[in-house]
Amino acid sequence: MKNSVKITNKMMMVNFEFPITVGQVKLNAIGQAYVYKSSKSGEITGDFEFMDQENETYMDMPIKGYDAWKKLKEFHLEFGVDLQKLIGDEFDKVVTDEFQKQFLSQFDVRNFEI
Repeated sequence: MKNSVKITNKMMMVNFEFPITVGQVKLNAIGQAYVYKSSKSGEITGDFEFMDQENETYMDMPIKGYDAWKKLKEFHLEFGVDLQKLIGDEFDKVVTDEFQKQFLSQFDVRNFEI
């Protein structure tokens, strides 16, 4: 078994965060990038996703715990405001193609050689 194991690909998972404001809601968005060498082009590429959030406040008051966050989202949904969608939209405004290109430029393709 020991001799039959072969590494076929190297990938790095990188977390990043930045502040987002949606109306009176402020938080830190946590993104995740899976960085790897493309088997087709040989260049560094990546897949970017919104993963989580932390340090939420509403009208500058801390939102403590998931249950409080869930109540705040439900309250806003009653008025037709989907906070999670708005936060995702703000995330996408930051994590543009240009952002991804700059982010990926930090990595050296040699680190992903096998």
